[in-house]
Amino acid sequence: MGELRWDDVREWFDPVDGCLHDGCVDRVGPGAWLAVVALVREKGWPFEERELSLAVWPAEGFQVNFFESAGDYDVLFDIHVGELQGQGRLDLLSAFLRGLGREFGRPVALAFEGCDPSEVPYLHYDPVVDGFVFDREP
Repeated sequence: MGELRWDDVREWFDPVDGCLHDGCVDRVGPGAWLAVVALVREKGWPFEERELSLAVWPAEGFQVNFFESAGDYDVLFDIHVGELQGQGRLDLLSAFLRGLGREFGRPVALAFEGCDPSEVPYLHYDPVVDGFVFDREP
């Protein structure tokens, strides 16, 4: 699969079933948190620093919350799927995930809230094939 299509992911993005989804770029290496902060500043995304987290707006009405990981090896974040309804909004998420994957040269995984994206993702962006892969059926 190359691009994300709303008809393919609609079921996963139903805010009634759970509005927050967890994401990660696994095994980025030491200094992952500083790399996220540098990326946010480089992109010029508006942000707010909070205790052990960074609220970032890669696009108007689309917030990503980054969290410091134990050991500072992974990039951890969550998204609010209520902000990502319809193909146009999904395209914002696609661009964001693709940008992270390219920046770190690692897959970017999404999972339902409370699930470890590195263990049980429902989809991920693969920078090697420059596309999105379903890890399970909707």
